[in-house]
Amino acid sequence: MTELSRVSLRALTYCINLFIAFRNVFCFKVSQADSASSMELTSDIHPDSPMESTSQVDPTPITPESTSNVDPTPIDSRMAVEEGQWSDLPHELLSKIASGLGLMDFLSFRCVCKDWHMASSKVSHEDKYSEPWFLIYQGEEGSKCSLLNNEHKRYVSYILELDGATCLASYEGWLLLFRPDSLFFFCPFSKAKIELPNCPFTEVTEHIAAFSSAPTTQDCTVVVLNRQSIFELQLFMLCRGEKVWTKYSYFGCNFNRMRTAVFYEEKEFHFMDGWNGMISFNASKTPQWTTDIMYPNQDLSEEVLVLDNTIRENLFQRHNDNGFLTFLEANDSLSTCGTTISNYTRQFDMTIGGESIQAPNNQSESRHFKAVWIQPKYCYVPPGQTW
Repeated sequence: MTELSRVSLRALTYCINLFIAFRNVFCFKVSQADSASSMELTSDIHPDSPMESTSQVDPTPITPESTSNVDPTPIDSRMAVEEGQWSDLPHELLSKIASGLGLMDFLSFRCVCKDWHMASSKVSHEDKYSEPWFLIYQGEEGSKCSLLNNEHKRYVSYILELDGATCLASYEGWLLLFRPDSLFFFCPFSKAKIELPNCPFTEVTEHIAAFSSAPTTQDCTVVVLNRQSIFELQLFMLCRGEKVWTKYSYFGCNFNRMRTAVFYEEKEFHFMDGWNGMISFNASKTPQWTTDIMYPNQDLSEEVLVLDNTIRENLFQRHNDNGFLTFLEANDSLSTCGTTISNYTRQFDMTIGGESIQAPNNQSESRHFKAVWIQPKYCYVPPGQTW
């Protein structure tokens, strides 16, 4: 092993050990979460710090035998000795270490010290091969929210951008959020925000949306659809770099409320009603609308359009019935925004449909929650990034 390799290995070891120590001291509070208090706020998290996790502590007492091999040097002294070693690590090495962590460990890594924060400031991070996470918030009721990962572990925090907001779309770790007279992209993990110009509507009713790619790409296109009546659909479209939305209308008969919006390919968007109806809009040079009926995968003729999507309907309801997501009480209502995971399998993307769960008998005292499925991804945006 060369001298450079030994130095790098030693530096990596110091870095990991210090990261674990600082994470335990500064970034986490240990608490026990139960289903009866799953929606209570446990801490006020700084916007650039990780969300609080809930876990269990081993109550076994420390015995003399278990501490016999522990370095008797006070931890403050050991950390002071090591500080001069890990604080001088190259940012390139720290960035590589940060990119190999899980998302929540990555967020903890960023709050250890200024050097580690700077080294990871330009890193876009993603939990690859992870199922989407579930973000629950109350919209008009404030900014507190709960985030459940794919292992059903809960993190609780404030996200100010969700105060009074409604999520219209979720894709590639980005949320498209609406607040009165404002429409913007937001990544809840990095707090990156990109405002869209001249929002064409002042309130949302049955609006759903989709965008073709991350808003930092040059070819990003955003569409927002609303059912004006059972006879008319209204769509607004904006391409990256444009300032004015283009409006399109589609007239037909007995349109159902659209639940899910998906970008398909080229400039084609699909809107599904949760049953078997689908409206397609092709945003090419000659925009075109089509109405289709979806069928389960089977032997179909070549003339039938086949979507490369695995569509999951009522995913939250199934999780709730199975006891995985049990924060709703009997008189609570919930509306969710779905997402699409590209290349979920070798052959198909996965689309999670939106849901609406109403409180029994429309009780006036019921709590209404909003939620969105989101890919666990930290999206870096350069300073001054605009649409």
